[in-house]
Amino acid sequence: MNIPKITIHETLSLPKLGIGTWEMGGRQNPDKSEDNKFIRAIQFALENGIRLIDTAEMYGNGHTEELVAKAIKTYEREQLLITSKVSGDHLAYQDLIKAAHNSLKRLETAYLDLYLLHWPNPDVPVEETMKAINELLEQGLIKHFGLSNFSAAQTAEVLKWTDAPIITNQLEYNLFTRNNGRITEDVEASIIPFCHSKDISITAWRPVLKGATNPLQQPLINQIAAKHEATPMQIALAWLLNKPLTLAIPKMTSEKHILENIEAAGIELDEQEMKLLDEIAD
Repeated sequence: MNIPKITIHETLSLPKLGIGTWEMGGRQNPDKSEDNKFIRAIQFALENGIRLIDTAEMYGNGHTEELVAKAIKTYEREQLLITSKVSGDHLAYQDLIKAAHNSLKRLETAYLDLYLLHWPNPDVPVEETMKAINELLEQGLIKHFGLSNFSAAQTAEVLKWTDAPIITNQLEYNLFTRNNGRITEDVEASIIPFCHSKDISITAWRPVLKGATNPLQQPLINQIAAKHEATPMQIALAWLLNKPLTLAIPKMTSEKHILENIEAAGIELDEQEMKLLDEIAD
């Protein structure tokens, strides 16, 4: 299936659905016990139309990037979009340059399509961080850059120190987490409007919230799902993917889950359905 795309700043075309790799190969420390399972999951996603892979240096303390390298080894590099993120602990100039080179080495690639600042660090001047980012861009080691977990004010500050476009701001965003994220607040109230005013896309992490607010337990979502012959989880994801300038990077490891998410990318919700879903968390 062809996954819908959005074009950012007329410079980069991004698929609206990618595969997230958090907890593949460990959390903050490496866990190699299920490496083959995760490599196969990434490959199955690629075989079925996924092109965007999102990872980070902190995932599995670098091991997740190594898993991604193994998974993509037989694929044409230019057909893939690989995103990695530099830890907020590595935003000083030399630390960031070193972190980028280490990510490239672990991923066994000559460049990153998108390199994100994983979270802000108030102890490091933004000017210093962006000096490193601008240098990496000039060298072609990263093609584009973006942010993760940045507020509107923090995003505005980054814009002061670069002429390069910010491609995306990666945020916790789903049907039930609007302005009360664990890291960022006011996502819908201020961050998204500001980003959209600057043509910055939103990449939703944790795009389908489970637990106490499981979509399966919502009558409205079940009604809309029945109309589209879809699952409630697919509708929750489709709500995000029908938003302007928005993409999602769910972690998906089973073939069934991967195929369901890809199908969700093709669900078109009408204006009334979007309005009803918009109001579900009020």
